[in-house]
Amino acid sequence: MVNKSNIQIVIHEDKCTGCIICQLVCSFINKKQFNPSLANLEIKNQYGLKPEITFLDDCVKCLQCAKHCLYGALEIKEVYK
Repeated sequence: MVNKSNIQIVIHEDKCTGCIICQLVCSFINKKQFNPSLANLEIKNQYGLKPEITFLDDCVKCLQCAKHCLYGALEIKEVYK
């Protein structure tokens, strides 16, 4: 079993395609709706540049966004203290 306090999600924005799968998974798990605006993370894609990924304060570290990221933009890492 993994202690969630030792887990962090590493963001690799250069790998993000802006597909919003992470937002859809998050919103469905936490709000029971497929709605990116209800997710606990934001994907901002302005002017065709690489997207910016930001986790909101409501994130509960369920890790499902990273587990479902098809492109490796979100990576689960265990942090040793």
